[in-house]
Amino acid sequence: MAIIVEENERKNNIFGIVEWLVFLLIAGIAIYYVFFAQPELVTIPATGNLGEIAPITQIVLHPETVVQGAAFQALTSTIPLPTPSGPATVGRTNPFIAP
Repeated sequence: MAIIVEENERKNNIFGIVEWLVFLLIAGIAIYYVFFAQPELVTIPATGNLGEIAPITQIVLHPETVVQGAAFQALTSTIPLPTPSGPATVGRTNPFIAP
C-alpha cells in the first residue's frame, strides 16, 4: 500500500485580496492623517473684559519691599532644615539598617 501525501494548493481567494487592499487603504489613510495632514487651527475668543486685567500690567513690584514686609516676616517654616550629616529624619526608621 502506498501513502500519497499531497500539499494543499492555495487558491487565489479574491475575497482575501480585497480584505488586504481595504486594510492597506485604511492604514494608509490613518498614517496620512496622523503624520502628514495639517490640523485646522481653532481660534478661541477671549471671554470677559480684558480691560479689567490691564491695570495688572502696570503694577511695579520691588522684591526688597516684599521681603521686608510684615506679612512676609510673619511666615514661619515647619520643615526642619537639613543638617551636614544628612537630611532631617522623616517618618519611621529603617528596620533593615543595623543601629
